[in-house]
Amino acid sequence: MARSIYLIRHGRTAYNAQNRFQGQVDIPLDEVGVWQADRTGEALRELLSHNQRIAPASGATLPSDGTQFNPASSIVVVSSDLSRAAQTAHAFADPWGLEVHLDKRLRERAFGDWEGVPLAQAEHDFPEDFRLWRDGMGGELRHGAESRESLGTRGMEAVNDWASRVDDDQIVMFFSHGACIAETIDHMLEPVGTTSGIANFSTMRNDHWAELIPFDRPGQEQRWRLLFYNRGPAAAMLPSWDDPFGQNA
Repeated sequence: MARSIYLIRHGRTAYNAQNRFQGQVDIPLDEVGVWQADRTGEALRELLSHNQRIAPASGATLPSDGTQFNPASSIVVVSSDLSRAAQTAHAFADPWGLEVHLDKRLRERAFGDWEGVPLAQAEHDFPEDFRLWRDGMGGELRHGAESRESLGTRGMEAVNDWASRVDDDQIVMFFSHGACIAETIDHMLEPVGTTSGIANFSTMRNDHWAELIPFDRPGQEQRWRLLFYNRGPAAAMLPSWDDPFGQNA
C-alpha cells in the first residue's frame, strides 16, 4: 500500500475561464493552464525530492532514513484520460522521465446536457435545477448528469486499486478534476459519503492538490486520512496566478 497519495486538479482551460460546465468534454489546457501546470509540476517535484516520510498514526514527518531519493522507484503517476488532466500530469512527470498511466475512472463528472453550457445560461434557463445543483441537492440529475455517488465510487475504486499495487514506500500522484477529486475524497473518508462531497469541500483551484495517508485498520476496509486540501505552489498565492501574462490588466 502506498505511503501517501496526492490528488491534483488540472490547470485552467478555456471553459474554466469562461465559467462553463466542463464535464467529460475533452478540452485541453489553455495558455494560462499550461503555465500553471509547469509551476505546479516544479513545486511538486521540489516537495517530493526532499523524500519526506509520513508517520501514518500522527501525520508527523519522520526524519529521512538516508536513502537517496529516486523518482523512478518512488513515484507512480496516474491520470484521467482527458487531455487537460493528462497534460498536467506530463508537466510533472516528464522532467523526471516518469510514465503517465491513464485511467478513465478518474475522469470528471459527466454533466449530460449541461456540458459546455455557461453557468449563467444554465441558471437563466433552469433556475430551480441550477439552485438545487448549487446547493448539492441534485437538480443537475434532471439533465443527465452522473450522480455524485457514482462519481465518488469510481474515483475511490481507482485510487484504492492503484494504491494497493505499489510498495509501502511509494507515492502515487493522481491527476484528475475538481468534482471528481472532491467526491472521491468524500468517499475515502470515514464514514463513507456523509460530507456531501463538493457541497462541503471548497472548490479545488486549478493546479492545486490534496494529500492523504493510509489509515491502518487491520482486517478492515482501506480508509484514509486527509493531510492537505487545496494546497498549491507559492505562485498561486498571488493575483497573477489566473493572469500571469497580464491579459486582464
